[in-house]
Amino acid sequence: MASLFMKPAASGEVADAPEPLDAYKDGRRDERLQVEDESTLSKEHRAAINDAYERGRREERLRRRSSPLLSFVILLVVLVGGGLIYLAVKNGSFSSGGAVVDQSLAKVSQSAQAPIRGAADKTGDALQNAGQNLKQNAGSGHN
Repeated sequence: MASLFMKPAASGEVADAPEPLDAYKDGRRDERLQVEDESTLSKEHRAAINDAYERGRREERLRRRSSPLLSFVILLVVLVGGGLIYLAVKNGSFSSGGAVVDQSLAKVSQSAQAPIRGAADKTGDALQNAGQNLKQNAGSGHN
């Protein structure tokens, strides 16, 4: 059977087809020569190649480095967005979900403001008393 890539033989000649075994042996010989060439590389040359490879990896890592703060902010945005979508599905609409969030924030705000207001009132009273004491002490000392 003739190969599609073989030249047709002239009318009286028989084509000299290479033996399959010869082609195999040629391929093995080429492979051995290539392996020998690679094994003759000097240790310095191999070290230079490995250094260049590692340097390239380090540069790529530096180029792809991201900010942990940015990653945290993105995570918070995703979590808040997911929570809002959950509330919208649970309450039937985004406006109902938003109302739930507003009510929750109002409760938290009121509970957080109570101690602050109490502390501010106490601080104001203390400053007022201190001012009156200064007036009394200043008035009695100069008469």
